[in-house]
Amino acid sequence: MGRSLYWVGVPLQVLAFIQRADLTRSVWLVPAVVAFAFFVGLGAGWLWAHFTGISREQRGGFLLSSSLGNVGFVGLAIAPFLVDDAYLGWVVLFSLAHNVICSYGLGVAIASYYGEHKWPIHWSTHIRSMLVTPSIWACAIGIWLKLQHIELAEPIAIGIQASVKIVIPMALLLIGIRLSQIRKWDGVSKAIPAVLIKLVLVPLCVGGSLTLLGVPEIPRLAMVLQAGMPCAFAGAILAEEYNVKEETILLSIALSSVGILVTIPLWLWLF
Repeated sequence: MGRSLYWVGVPLQVLAFIQRADLTRSVWLVPAVVAFAFFVGLGAGWLWAHFTGISREQRGGFLLSSSLGNVGFVGLAIAPFLVDDAYLGWVVLFSLAHNVICSYGLGVAIASYYGEHKWPIHWSTHIRSMLVTPSIWACAIGIWLKLQHIELAEPIAIGIQASVKIVIPMALLLIGIRLSQIRKWDGVSKAIPAVLIKLVLVPLCVGGSLTLLGVPEIPRLAMVLQAGMPCAFAGAILAEEYNVKEETILLSIALSSVGILVTIPLWLWLF
């Protein structure tokens, strides 16, 4: 199921969102917000880990949990119900920028630094992996079609839009399956600070900063919601790839996936 979503489902969803989105607005702001949110989470996580004495073997998982969000499956699944169609392009670009810059960019550097390796992994491997990500190509094709004012044939367009209704429940089902595989809950107290940083501090900083910059309500809410998504499954993938202790990551995913039921209504009211 996960591979089907990665190679087919999510790219179709991205293409569908871009077809409905208005890309003439100030989308240049999105990568800046992504980087800002990441470094707020990373910086706060590092300070907490430093002053509370979290061991090096657990620090990598803690930092990945506090800085990386599930803006793909969860973020793209929630967005159509809470964000105006005109700004779905912002949501898609946030997801793609986060995955490229943070999850499989700077996140790789964190995992590589704190992980244990039998042999070094060449940097070109990570770049190649990012370049062949299906969602990136779907985004590029969608933007090109949009900028060239090329309309898809009606049956194709209808089929792409209909695919979103299948992708969303599949993504949420996959999340439930992954969470059911967690067996140890002894380290909850260590995961809670990472969850609070990711779900509360990061979106508060993003929302406050965008408010000060005068960003309108609807795009501001879109960015806040994406910044406040639960801890990313990408963290678990990186932990496995680079031998980072993953207990904190898995517990953070579980806690934050429940926590957004409280924080999302808060952001809807506040921003």
